Amino acid sequence: MAIVTLLDGTGPLHGDAARAFLADHGVLHESWDVSRADTELTTKPTLTPEEQEELVTSFASGLARMAKDYGYVSHDVIVLNPEATPNLAELLINFQREHHHLEDEVRLIVAGEGLFTLTRQGQTFSVLVTPGDLISVPARTRHFFTLTESRNVKAIRLFQTQGGWNAIYDPEPADG
Repeated sequence: MAIVTLLDGTGPLHGDAARAFLADHGVLHESWDVSRADTELTTKPTLTPEEQEELVTSFASGLARMAKDYGYVSHDVIVLNPEATPNLAELLINFQREHHHLEDEVRLIVAGEGLFTLTRQGQTFSVLVTPGDLISVPARTRHFFTLTESRNVKAIRLFQTQGGWNAIYDPEPADG
């Protein structure tokens, strides 16, 4: 379950309190059962394209519901760890710079963990996501993402366009 910490020192918020806070700030959060995926796929540090598709197939019904309900038309699997991602430090620089997107940023965490930091409705807060957390950062929300000390995350990303991940780095606030 996601853990929310406000950067004003409030928190951490767990369980229903975290879920309510996120909902009040327009951030979709769901808890998914990641045990339906083959343990080998969730624990392997790297995945072939065939294994990535097998992982996605494990969540086909839920992903189909998300596509129907929110208009997601494409997906991919991202695996970030030192073994799978030799250029991890350089890649994380892009994720760690505050940015926004013209579509929702949706992640289903299937292994590892990461930290989203968002600014919504005048509040800045962090959301620790762990296996089973599906989070949707609303379009135009200023945010950034980083890995925890474990330096490992495996996630299914959902997109509302075929273009995939497209960050906009500008100094202007995108969300009020």
